Amino acid sequence: MAQKKGYELLKEKIPEFRSTWKSIIIFVIWFLLFLVCIIFFLWFDGLVWYGALISQLIVSLVCSTFAYGHMKNAKRYREKYRELAYRYFFFHFIMPIFATWFACLCHPLLIGGPAQLPLVIAIIIGVFLISIRPLTTLHILKAGFDNIGHGLGIYTIFPEEGSRVFSEIYSYIRHPMYLGYFCAALALAFFRNNILSLLTALIFLMPVFVAVRLEDREMMERFGEKHREYINNTGALFPRKNIGKFLKLLFFFKGDERNV
Repeated sequence: MAQKKGYELLKEKIPEFRSTWKSIIIFVIWFLLFLVCIIFFLWFDGLVWYGALISQLIVSLVCSTFAYGHMKNAKRYREKYRELAYRYFFFHFIMPIFATWFACLCHPLLIGGPAQLPLVIAIIIGVFLISIRPLTTLHILKAGFDNIGHGLGIYTIFPEEGSRVFSEIYSYIRHPMYLGYFCAALALAFFRNNILSLLTALIFLMPVFVAVRLEDREMMERFGEKHREYINNTGALFPRKNIGKFLKLLFFFKGDERNV
């Protein structure tokens, strides 16, 4: 029997997703959590001129705390809930992580201030940066990345069901997905074209680096010294060398196949 992937895998692990109405309710709950974060930003940002930095830091800390908890509790959930482990894991950790994560990503778009660059230049930089998000997505999908199994942490609970994802882009950076997210936050900041928005986007690096560190640790536990060597030789979000070749691969899908 072929291994399930995507939404079929999600329905297998979380029975509620087998019902259309329950799926809608889950999405609404997630959206309400996201909306609570956005309302908090709008309220707190208006209290003082640097409010956006403080509010972004607070929600980033919340997101990072849930991310840390979800990695630390994966084994315990599997032992306690067995085949239903991911169901509880999803509601307790994944939903709040994604609500706070995307709220922090979108926050720079909410922040106004004096323009720092000519409008045309700011838009060009923003478009360039935001284009990196779909491009990194195409590369990781090409590598065999499953948006549900890998992206929603199912394989964190059931690692034996997943496989190590690798393609040429991973020979330059270890976490192209997170690079895409960070560039999207920076793009929104350049669209708003002010210093406060840019600094807020940079704070988004906090949950990004927490996720990078936790995933690297998990991969070392699963794949041992080989992955440790890979970490030592490869940048997390940005290539340590051959930047021109990396950009050529990213934008034009042209490069030389290499192995870690």
